Amino acid sequence: MTSTQERILRLVERIATAGVEAGIVHLEAEDPRLQGDSITVGGRRLLNFATAAYLGLNLDPRLKQGAVAAVERFGTVYSSSRAYHAADLYSRLETRLEAMFGAPVLVPTTTTLGHLGVLPTVVTERDIVLVDAQAHATVHLTTQVLRGMGVPVVTLPHNDVAAVASAVADHAPVYERVWYLADGVYSMYGDVAPVDDLVELLEGHPNLWLYLDDAHGLGWSGRHGRGYVLGRTELHDRMIIAGSLAKAVGSGGAVVVMKDADMAAQIGLIGTTFVFSGPLHPAELGAAVAAVDILLSPELEERQTRLRRLVEHTLAEADRLGVPLADRTPTPIWFVPIGGYEAVGRVVAGLMADGFYVNPAAFPAVPLGQGGLRFATTLYHTEEQLTALLEAVARRLAEEHPEIVVDLRDEAVHRLEG
Repeated sequence: MTSTQERILRLVERIATAGVEAGIVHLEAEDPRLQGDSITVGGRRLLNFATAAYLGLNLDPRLKQGAVAAVERFGTVYSSSRAYHAADLYSRLETRLEAMFGAPVLVPTTTTLGHLGVLPTVVTERDIVLVDAQAHATVHLTTQVLRGMGVPVVTLPHNDVAAVASAVADHAPVYERVWYLADGVYSMYGDVAPVDDLVELLEGHPNLWLYLDDAHGLGWSGRHGRGYVLGRTELHDRMIIAGSLAKAVGSGGAVVVMKDADMAAQIGLIGTTFVFSGPLHPAELGAAVAAVDILLSPELEERQTRLRRLVEHTLAEADRLGVPLADRTPTPIWFVPIGGYEAVGRVVAGLMADGFYVNPAAFPAVPLGQGGLRFATTLYHTEEQLTALLEAVARRLAEEHPEIVVDLRDEAVHRLEG
């Protein structure tokens, strides 16, 4: 008898295989030298909107120079656990990150390993974990480890503050601590956590803790690039923020921030992935030091301002052309709903024929039958390129699902008919 897990895995495999056969996923970049706004696939140059390099830093010469200098000093791999010894670039990076956040930090190799190192160290069987249904897959992966430790885990509807408040009120009197796990900026739809409401709950429940994965909010948002969450509120005593240095920051690695220096030291000393996982490669460390120097400089505000204008342009053009968006929060992430994965594949393939590459999104990244296009606004793009993409999306949607294209102006009708 086939188990539910086996059926789900077969479905995921079927969807992924269909994407590979359609030539829309598992692609290889053939560029002799990568350009930020484009990617070469199968000998064709496509404008690339499937990147999380929101601030355009991953190709910055200063990051490249930092990476090269680090490799010259320490080689391509520093082959030792940090529990024994590490390149001094680690302490240089941590010093800069502590200045950036004004709080103690940890530097895991990835956000995934950060979750797996932090949560099983600080959460005990006397606690309960509440997790947003759409929190990142790596957060949900970590809850499986917590379940194995005997920690009860409850999944709550996405961004449902009333459900969170009710669950916290029910469980706070029973458990030593109640942990709520969510994202700061959600990676598929670009929507955001209800930070103000969550902080209000923190103030009302002294044993509530927040663990927020702000991987997609770091860099482009907040003072010194602290991220979406810490751009809206100060770091609370019972708040832990995880973020990625491999997206807007452009380097590789991750960061975890908390107010409690003793807790941070304990995690760094005994957290499983901090002890047993390999370290950041020298190139990543060198690039990260250079990147955080940029975030700490006046240059960041100029970059954030330019990106904000491009985000506003994207939203305005989507409105003008009648391109439906799953969420209208002004983040650099956008999702255009389509439906089943076959329809998603047709639209993405059509956009590739038009010269654009976007992320096809289907189950399990999104609920079954609710697939769509995911694309990003970055500093590599111009307003003209963003407009061209949205015009192509509007045309392809009109062919696939004419009923979902809302014509907001006569000009939009003319463009679609033309």
